[in-house]
Amino acid sequence: MHECTGRAAPLADSCYPKHTWQAIARAKKARKERRAAEGSKQVDAMRIDPQAMEMGAGGGLKSKVLGEDEIELRWETADEVGNAGFLVQRRQGGQSDFETIASFENFAPLKTKGEAGGQYVYLDSESGLRPGSWVYRIVDCDQSGTKSAMCQKLVEIESGEETTQTIIVGVFFAAIAAACVGAGLFLDPIQTTSAGRGF
Repeated sequence: MHECTGRAAPLADSCYPKHTWQAIARAKKARKERRAAEGSKQVDAMRIDPQAMEMGAGGGLKSKVLGEDEIELRWETADEVGNAGFLVQRRQGGQSDFETIASFENFAPLKTKGEAGGQYVYLDSESGLRPGSWVYRIVDCDQSGTKSAMCQKLVEIESGEETTQTIIVGVFFAAIAAACVGAGLFLDPIQTTSAGRGF
């Protein structure tokens, strides 16, 4: 409160010495700038809710396993105002750090398609991929250099042996099911026809 008027006084008119309120203002400004600098370059907003981020980017990040060492990634955007392009990052399941495997700076198809957005396709085939669990994410880079994680997806790659084993087990269970149905039809004492019961 101001001594004379009894109303709230601005900081400069308060009873603090001039150098004190200037120091407080400088400290607040420095703190605000530091927070902005730390937050503006952050990529990992996904650590809050990674499953929800699978729903980002239009329909989310879609993947298709083409082989033991090939994965196709697809995503689409609807608004890319101020966007420069995208980074494709990957980490192995159980690891915490992502590595950038492709960037709009050296791979032209990852550059922005304009303010209206568009569809993007990336084929990961020459980056040392092997069977296992992988997490892919797409990072949006704007023209000021700010990076933000946009969407991510867990991808499981089976080895050739695992795929063969899965097929063999599937065929085995299908054969057992067919044998049970055949035995049931053969052993059923009540046979029915379109004319009724037949013995």
